[in-house]
Amino acid sequence: MGEPLLIQAHAPHGSRPLRDAIALTVAFNLFTLLVFTASGYFRGPDSFRESLTIGVPMMLVDGLIGFQLFHVLRWTGDWRPVLRWGSVTVAVIAVALLQAVWDTQLRIWAGTMVTDYRQAFVRATTINTYNSGMLAALLAFQAAYAQLKAQQRLLDLARQREREAQMLALRFQLNPHFLFNTLNAISSLVVLGRTRDAESMIDRLSSFLRGSLAADPDRSVSIEEEFEMIENYLDIESVRFGERLVASIELPQELGRAQVPPFLLQPLVENAVKYAVAPSRTEVRIEIAARERDGLLELEVSDTGSDGSPAGSGTGVGLANVRERLRLSFGGTAGMTAERTDSGYRVTLTMPLRLKPSSEPALAA
Repeated sequence: MGEPLLIQAHAPHGSRPLRDAIALTVAFNLFTLLVFTASGYFRGPDSFRESLTIGVPMMLVDGLIGFQLFHVLRWTGDWRPVLRWGSVTVAVIAVALLQAVWDTQLRIWAGTMVTDYRQAFVRATTINTYNSGMLAALLAFQAAYAQLKAQQRLLDLARQREREAQMLALRFQLNPHFLFNTLNAISSLVVLGRTRDAESMIDRLSSFLRGSLAADPDRSVSIEEEFEMIENYLDIESVRFGERLVASIELPQELGRAQVPPFLLQPLVENAVKYAVAPSRTEVRIEIAARERDGLLELEVSDTGSDGSPAGSGTGVGLANVRERLRLSFGGTAGMTAERTDSGYRVTLTMPLRLKPSSEPALAA
């Protein structure tokens, strides 16, 4: 027995989050360097030269030290919130102290110390604590955003898998009774010695089933292909019902390349055969048509089976199947109406008109 497919979300420990964190740290320190040198420029030429002298090495080392906050955030990602953020706070303070030691010592080496060491260290610690806290917050936000995007991709994938499963389930929900009826009809033809008719019916059934199995439930087909499959199905049923079943298919040439979900009309035609043709003792006409109306594609299946059982009875599953497939394929831009007519029953589908480019090869039936 196969194991179910599990979709798991992983924390962003790969190379991409690392590159993003490095880029964020570099950008943050470049911005800090810009502010630092700008403040020196407004204080006067001497202060500006001092800012340029110590600003670059200060920010390089401060950036390397501050980047360790990324590792702290990554290592504590699975910890309880109180423990995690307590650890991050301690790390922020430790980073600020190390940066303050470097900044103060750098000023001593550059000969720019204007106050005693203790005052300079306290000032540097205060500034670096604020900067480190801001950097930690930005890194945490970046990691959370990356995690959110990863979760969104997984959610989109899960929804796509769900949609594909629903489409496949709806395809398999198509009424299989015609298959059993067809096999019974073939058996009867063989018993009656009508081997040529039996062979013809087997060929048509084979063609129909081949197209059914080959069709991708999540890929559209042209109306021309859809109508060809309907013709195969009606040819099979015509052997069973003979002159009682008269079919008419209307497809304008310009709509032959319009795209629809595969076997969209199958439940509707099958219902017409089952609930209009089968109970009738006289001729029943099934009409299938495609047309363009107000920029939309309109498909219609109607029958003249008013003298048999009510055409609408028992069609609930078929109509629900078609309605759900329209929703999954087109959302709110498609619709369906089902109504009794003076002579039988009619179902009309409307959906966006999407034409396949003529350069694309047609799908094999």
